Amino acid sequence: MKQLQLAKQFLFFLSILVACNLKAQQLDPSNLQNLNVDELTDEQVQKFVDQVESNGYTEDQLLLLAKTRGVSDIQIQKLRQRIAKLQSGRSQTTDVPSTDRLREDLGVENRRLANDPFALIIPEEKEEDSEELEIFGLSFFKNENLTFEPSLNIPTPKNYQISAGDEIIIDVWGASEQTYQLTVSPEGSIRITGLGPIYLNGLTVDRATRRIKARLKSIYSTLGENTFADVSLGKTRSIKVHVVGEVERPGTYLVSSFATAFNALYQAGGPTKSGSLRDIRVFRGGQKIGTLDAYRYLSDGLSDGLILKDQDVISVQPYGDRVKILGEVKRPSIYEISPEESVEQAINYAGGFTEKAFTERLNIRRNDGNFKKMVTVDRIQFGNTAMQGGDEVTVSLISNQFKNRVTIEGAVYQPGEYAWSEGLTLSQLLEQAQGLQPDAFKDRAIIVRQNDDFTLSNTSISLNEVMDGEKDYQLQNEDLITIKSIFDLREAYFVRVEGEVLKPGRYPYIAGQTVEDLVYLAGGFKESAAKSSIEVARRVGEQNNQNQQASAEIFQFPIQESLAVAAEDAQFELQAFDLVVIRKSPFFEDQSMIEVEGEVQFPGKYALRSKEERISDIIKRSGGLTSFAYAKGATLIRQTEYYATDEDGGDTRARIRRQELGELLERDTLLDKSQQDFKKQEPIGIQLEEVLKNPKSKYDLLLKEGDVISIPKELQTVRVRGEVLYPSNIRFDNGMSFKSYIARAGGFSDQARRKKSYVIYANGSAKKTGSFLWWKTYPRVEPGAEVIVPEKPQKRKLTPQEVLGITTGVATLGLLVNQIVNQL
Repeated sequence: MKQLQLAKQFLFFLSILVACNLKAQQLDPSNLQNLNVDELTDEQVQKFVDQVESNGYTEDQLLLLAKTRGVSDIQIQKLRQRIAKLQSGRSQTTDVPSTDRLREDLGVENRRLANDPFALIIPEEKEEDSEELEIFGLSFFKNENLTFEPSLNIPTPKNYQISAGDEIIIDVWGASEQTYQLTVSPEGSIRITGLGPIYLNGLTVDRATRRIKARLKSIYSTLGENTFADVSLGKTRSIKVHVVGEVERPGTYLVSSFATAFNALYQAGGPTKSGSLRDIRVFRGGQKIGTLDAYRYLSDGLSDGLILKDQDVISVQPYGDRVKILGEVKRPSIYEISPEESVEQAINYAGGFTEKAFTERLNIRRNDGNFKKMVTVDRIQFGNTAMQGGDEVTVSLISNQFKNRVTIEGAVYQPGEYAWSEGLTLSQLLEQAQGLQPDAFKDRAIIVRQNDDFTLSNTSISLNEVMDGEKDYQLQNEDLITIKSIFDLREAYFVRVEGEVLKPGRYPYIAGQTVEDLVYLAGGFKESAAKSSIEVARRVGEQNNQNQQASAEIFQFPIQESLAVAAEDAQFELQAFDLVVIRKSPFFEDQSMIEVEGEVQFPGKYALRSKEERISDIIKRSGGLTSFAYAKGATLIRQTEYYATDEDGGDTRARIRRQELGELLERDTLLDKSQQDFKKQEPIGIQLEEVLKNPKSKYDLLLKEGDVISIPKELQTVRVRGEVLYPSNIRFDNGMSFKSYIARAGGFSDQARRKKSYVIYANGSAKKTGSFLWWKTYPRVEPGAEVIVPEKPQKRKLTPQEVLGITTGVATLGLLVNQIVNQL
């Protein structure tokens, strides 16, 4: 009695524990006041979403439901983020945003709703992300194909001023010949032997040439008469310039003395996103000497031509006003504008309009204090309307609506689109379309018309009346005229020939066609054709099949090799959908080939003499077994039904089997790989020793086309594979048992399913392990056999639904036992 009472208490406690556990791990949509999203697992959130969605609610309705159940705004925001992460496949290992951040987001949302009462009805219009639009010109300085290196293979610029570090080349020829290569010293002079220093710093090449020639006359007295001199610039000096301001890599750079501001800007990585391309200032000696506008070079190819000097400073200012130009322009981008630049100039920066742009007017979004406003600019005002910072110009597409189009399709010689004009009639349009084709269905045509409100209306007409001039129809813009062919309004006519012809299949029906004509088109008879009886199956029409019993009307008659038929059958003409069948002659047989391989005297291919030929007959024809043959391991390899071409199934059945196989694999792609392994050939275990002892017995199988008889040499090993510790090939020993071979392979593994072990013998037959109660009878092992130890099936974990069902059942059982005990 005491044990019974303990059992009752245990079961009752178990039922309460299970119920509490289930309640703790489930979300009840009707009780969400105390919901804490941070304590929920991904699985609990997903179950909750699935439960609500199964009731037909969307995600937004789910969150609204949570709010009506008393869930706080912060918890709703957290729940929204958890659901989004689950749907995007991200793990819940990322940090949940802080409560302060969520409260801030909710405050922004509440303020938006307060400022815009229609925000719940009209979706908030998102500002286009500026990151998606490039700032015009910045990528120019990131182009790896550009270097902006100044070309040194050009004449020296006239305004180039010589300075320290430049190389001066003086070439003297004529009565005297001499070449000088001199470098300007830091003091700005060059020194020629026999002459004093010649000061050249700050001079242009022309002035330096005149000064040098004047000094050379003291050495070459005939200079200018029969002695001549040329002065040129050799290697140019390098200078240091400083790039500062809104650039990617501000600093000091070493550049050629021919370099411009563009060369220095490129080395510095170009302006940043905050930098200006139109206000690039160059300072020399503390004074501004010029301003570079990169748009002149990028848009028009014009350069300011300002050559830098040593210690020049290039300062990139922050950008001024920028505008967005979107839509149908050739270079949609963000552009920097100068004060008072017009809409027309901004469109020119964007490359102009595309061919699909609506150019009559533009709509501009413009900032107006604390608000935005729309500005509409007509085409004639493009050059007079100034752009402002923050403007957003969207160039629209032209409408797809046609002003003067009608379309005709179907049985006319030139279907297509045509220009519509006031007063155009259907007869005039037919004339433009080169008229009706002979197969046009003239009893009816259709005009589909687009109404003013873009709805469609249908008008049926008679082409006979139009062609006879009895009636005509005024067409309107966007009318569609459809004229069907007589062939469009009926089933396609064909005839079919099957059986022993060279090209069986469908052929177009031709009036007056005979059976002989169809056989001729099909390439004639095969040698196997039975010409004594040609059969034509004709479809039974509704008028001839009132009792609905007949499915076809059959005609039979003979035909000759020359495709001639008897006089009484010569008038038989085929009708649409007729089926002509030419059967195979019962006296025709193709040679059936089989193959014998392995240990026979004459291995090779053999033709079967008759359908009754057996294994013993072929072994006899092949000269019998050799002395090395292992008869117990002989195998008959036969084509499977999916590839069979024997006399029973023929090519047609094999084709059908292969088609079924393809459909199966295509339909069920989740099949296990082993289930999809449909082999072309499969071995059949035979007992060759019994075949040779008792020819024509039940062991002596009839042979079929494609069979292969394989007779191996005497085998001396046994292969052990599967769930053993060391799968391997083991030498056959007549005194060893099944378990001995398993022991040689290291023994069974932990996953071995011992009672399902089996042996595959050399001839392809197999034998499994027998069992009775706890006794196991293992199969014997022979030479060439393969011992297979399968794996235990994987144990599947219970799903939450299954666990719920089991625990519910246990709890119910506990309550039931408790009730029964109380009644005792």
